[in-house]
Amino acid sequence: MRNPFLNIVVKELREMLRDPRLMIGMIVVPLLIFPLMGSVVNLSMDVAKESATSVYAGYLSFDKRDGNATLSDILYQFLTAQNISLVNITADNATAGLEVCRELGANLLLEIPVNFTERIANGSSAKVNLYQMLKSFGIGEAVESGVVSSALSAFNDYIVASRMVSVYPDAKPAELLYPLRIEEKSVIKGSVKDVPPSVVSSTVLSAGLAMPMVIMILLIMAGQLAATSVAIEKEQKTLEVLLTLPINRIYLLFGKITGVVLLSIIATASYLLGFSYYMTSLTSNAQGKLGEVNLASIGLVPDAQGYLLMMLSLFLAFLSALSISVLLGAYTKDVRSAQSLMGLLYLPIIFPVFILMMLPVEALPAGLQALVYGIPFSYPILASKSLYTQDYRILYFGIGYQVIFTVAMLYIAGKLFASEKILTAKIELKKKRGVEE
Repeated sequence: MRNPFLNIVVKELREMLRDPRLMIGMIVVPLLIFPLMGSVVNLSMDVAKESATSVYAGYLSFDKRDGNATLSDILYQFLTAQNISLVNITADNATAGLEVCRELGANLLLEIPVNFTERIANGSSAKVNLYQMLKSFGIGEAVESGVVSSALSAFNDYIVASRMVSVYPDAKPAELLYPLRIEEKSVIKGSVKDVPPSVVSSTVLSAGLAMPMVIMILLIMAGQLAATSVAIEKEQKTLEVLLTLPINRIYLLFGKITGVVLLSIIATASYLLGFSYYMTSLTSNAQGKLGEVNLASIGLVPDAQGYLLMMLSLFLAFLSALSISVLLGAYTKDVRSAQSLMGLLYLPIIFPVFILMMLPVEALPAGLQALVYGIPFSYPILASKSLYTQDYRILYFGIGYQVIFTVAMLYIAGKLFASEKILTAKIELKKKRGVEE
């Protein structure tokens, strides 16, 4: 004869696996959404690179010619040397020039004003108009205009250097332009790395935006599942039948939680698998930006200890959420009431997600820090951030706190299931009536 506890677990798993929405939302979606996000990141980077190497622009010059090479001609050659494909446009004004560019398939138009050479030769400035025809409003269009703008800035430096060389003929143009050279370095765990801090911060921030949202969704879905499971049995009166069976009532509680936990473990595994692929996509793109720099050498690649602590913290957060959800489900009379009462659990799950997505916990006021640390659902998010810093001290404290909190919730739920209050406990959310009959 099978163990009664095992019977309860199998019963719960069968009931949950019958719901296709559960399988899709908790298991299939994490396996799909992270690889999809990683593929989108790679695709966007590829589009940006392709746009940067295939810039095609019209060149409309109104600069006067005297039979010699003008600065507008030199600018044309300079831009061409920067791998920008230019086509000379003949038109009376910029509007007509844009129409010609549209016919030629060029999205950019560079307009050189009258007396361009004369003004610069006299030490004055000349305004150059750069037109970008926006169609898709995508990253590729922004990259195209950015490439031309960068090339124009480089030509601007060339003009300034030419002017300064005439004053300091023995000096190097680069040193005249940039007497102060800046080399950005990052100090990571006490070690100096030749990596700009902006690259380090953007990499960590990119990963930190996605993970908290998925953690929030998984916790809410698991909580809904546990609360709904208890509420369905109360609504359909099957809980009364289960309580009359010759089995320990604690088996009912832990059987329900174990069933949801087993499914949550699968969901967590699928989440971590998908997230690992997403992280691989992010780090590979960051490596491309940093040239030959290996991210592992600067401590940005998560290690096995970080993943283990994050999985443990996420599992305990699941267990805490499920314990509270079972209690909330036990104090309702039907599924609708359970879903309404679950709003009490949503706030402590959602609050730390949005706070920690925007700011590090160290930057929060002392009172807000204490509130974040007091919420057991904050620690999976803190664990995701610790993957990069590899400072796990707060996680060990958090996991200990999560264990204590979870044991307390399980104890309260166990006392409820062991008493007759499990059948009579009820919190009704009454609506006010405008007219009493």
